[in-house]
Amino acid sequence: MQTIGAGSLIRLALESLREPKRCLRIVLDIVITMPELLQITVLVASISTLMSIAFLYIEPVEVQAALTIISLNPIPLFLIQIAVFIVTAAIITFVGQLFHGVATFKEALTALIWMQFIMFGVSFAQLLLIMFIPALNSITAMITLLIFIHLTVSFIMEIHGFTNIFAVITGIVATFFGVAFVLAIILILMGFTPEAVQNV
Repeated sequence: MQTIGAGSLIRLALESLREPKRCLRIVLDIVITMPELLQITVLVASISTLMSIAFLYIEPVEVQAALTIISLNPIPLFLIQIAVFIVTAAIITFVGQLFHGVATFKEALTALIWMQFIMFGVSFAQLLLIMFIPALNSITAMITLLIFIHLTVSFIMEIHGFTNIFAVITGIVATFFGVAFVLAIILILMGFTPEAVQNV
């Protein structure tokens, strides 16, 4: 694997907020094998799990009590994180290629992992602000969401070679609702009706 210093990675992550496409292309040009990419995915999922638990501890006491099982046994959350990365990359690849996109699964997964790395910094800054100024919780959450959307759209456009931002946004929204609809059908077929979920 072609290595890059931690300082350079951090600078590149910061620049990605301003020039996401150019910075992602630099990351994609780094020679990484698929096994190495999967190892990085596991590492990122581990960090993401730890950050999720950290955010849990600044939630209200009643929320912490309801989600204690996550902090006591984070393994399921860790495995879900890895599954989400892989399935999302597959969906981005498949849907994009349906519309004549050029991205491979490896490129899609690389883009997702790089975006998660950037969001670590954003989330850490958000965590610090919330700890010292809790009133900013809603504002920082909105800013974080906007950054996530900005990176998602820009990265998908870059890996697939798309140029129409409105078409990409429409495709993302349609894919989101399509996947949600399919998951809802699967849950219903498995017996998880809305009434059953409420009774859990």
